[in-house]
Amino acid sequence: MCMDSEADIFKPYEKMYSTVKTASEIAMSLNVKNLVLYHASDNNLENRKKLYTEDAKQYFNGNICVPDDLDVIEL
Repeated sequence: MCMDSEADIFKPYEKMYSTVKTASEIAMSLNVKNLVLYHASDNNLENRKKLYTEDAKQYFNGNICVPDDLDVIEL
């Protein structure tokens, strides 16, 4: 998982991964209510939550969660 703008760096499709944009668009098309963006390839961990959430909001209008490692997600 990476941001679409970083796909040329991380090459997610070669590894059968996705970008935030693609995952968000698929979730939206399936009428998903909650999107969890996890397992990220990112060099900017400090801002990852903010960046991924803002990027996903462009394509998905449900709840967006970008957890850190070891975070517990309550259902």
